Amino acid sequence: MQSTDLGNKESGKIWHRKPSPATRDGIIVNIIHNTSDYLPKVLRFLNVAFDSSGDCLLAGDHQGNIYVFDLYGNRL
Repeated sequence: MQSTDLGNKESGKIWHRKPSPATRDGIIVNIIHNTSDYLPKVLRFLNVAFDSSGDCLLAGDHQGNIYVFDLYGNRL
């Protein structure tokens, strides 16, 4: 399983090599969202939703940021 740290990214790739599900749980990527403040902390996503095709994922955090993850196109 790969990990992706959003940090201050506004765009980029979700994974850098072909994803393959973890052994039994089916997880293909772990998305981490850290702040770059003086005292860094991990931000949790407040709401997450897939589109009707399951190709895009939208996520909103506690600071009001909205992220769109294009799983098919490997973009955020």
